[in-house]
Amino acid sequence: MKEQNIVRRLVPVDFLDLDGIELWLEEMAAKGLHFQKFGTFFAQFRPGDPAKVRWHAEPTEKGGTSIPAQTGEYADLGWTYMGKIGYLALFRTADPDAPEFHTDPVAQSYTLDRLTKRLTRFVWLLLAMMAALVAFMVWARLDSSFGLVLSLVRFGSLYTNLVILVELVLVLHFSLEVWGLCRLRRRLRAGIPHQRPRRWRHTGLVRQGYTLLLSIAALIQIGFTTAYFAGVTKWDTELSGLDRPAPVLSLAELEGDGYAPEPFGYPGYVGPDRDNFISYDGRPLARIYEVKQAGALDRERRYLKMEWYDLTLPLLAGPLLEDLMDYELYDLRYVPERYAVEELSAPGFDRLVVVENVDYGGQQLFVRLGNRVVHLDYTGSRDLTEHLDQVAALLRWDG
Repeated sequence: MKEQNIVRRLVPVDFLDLDGIELWLEEMAAKGLHFQKFGTFFAQFRPGDPAKVRWHAEPTEKGGTSIPAQTGEYADLGWTYMGKIGYLALFRTADPDAPEFHTDPVAQSYTLDRLTKRLTRFVWLLLAMMAALVAFMVWARLDSSFGLVLSLVRFGSLYTNLVILVELVLVLHFSLEVWGLCRLRRRLRAGIPHQRPRRWRHTGLVRQGYTLLLSIAALIQIGFTTAYFAGVTKWDTELSGLDRPAPVLSLAELEGDGYAPEPFGYPGYVGPDRDNFISYDGRPLARIYEVKQAGALDRERRYLKMEWYDLTLPLLAGPLLEDLMDYELYDLRYVPERYAVEELSAPGFDRLVVVENVDYGGQQLFVRLGNRVVHLDYTGSRDLTEHLDQVAALLRWDG
């Protein structure tokens, strides 16, 4: 006779949810799936005839696969030992008259003593570690000169933040489960019998969601890292050697006749012209171009730097523009007389902010249209507001 196949089912209850484990296994038996053993995420069942059975999860002093010493005594009462899950031993009976494991609530509370003490110490350790980690992240955030959105967009810190967030959720969920066991022990110690709920809850979804989210995030991170080193999502080159479409506001066209680029260098330097350079970085939240141009006109230095952002989420455009202004005008709050800030209204822009540096000269433009954000930092005698058509074209550029 051919042996029936083993059926695997995702464990929908938490491994500390005593009632949930018992009720779920009883429900599966009523459907004709009889428990064999637990794995990390899946439990194995053998198909058979539906049966009305009772299950009991008993706390033990030792984890692993060690068999509880009282197994023989429980067998005499009609309960069959079926294995362990963590610190819980599982017993099953098909005898409707088999006595309950515990009839005295106070005596039953003692079975939870060692488990709750061990888990409580572990919870306090986890909470202390998470508090230290969150405090460090908050300090790093407050100490950073980059705003939150600018940091997320430019440095792609989504994976790190997601990991910390889901770790915090998991620790809180685990703490609540342990707190529930401690509350059960206190009620039993007070002589209050435990009433098992009618239905089990999906307490295991938190752990499963945690694993799924981290797995997806890790795969995405690996994909982007591979693409980064393969040069798919990041490249840079001198402007003179640019051989692909890119959003560039030409400083030579802006300055007119007489302007000449001045290559970056110093005696003994051999390398690319970093003063006339373009770089591209494709990140999960944005495509980013950075263009630097430097030269001279009538022996006076001319300089133009551009940051161009094409955001994946349009709702980030407004906060990103604010973060760019805070970063580039970091001393505005301390020496407001140094800057002349004017917000203009013009066709082709959702927002247009012009900033003049009164002390040192130069002009900056912060502009936004839809999910596009551009920052221009210019040193020279021209007025960028006379070239708004060209700036608007940067926002509409699609490659």
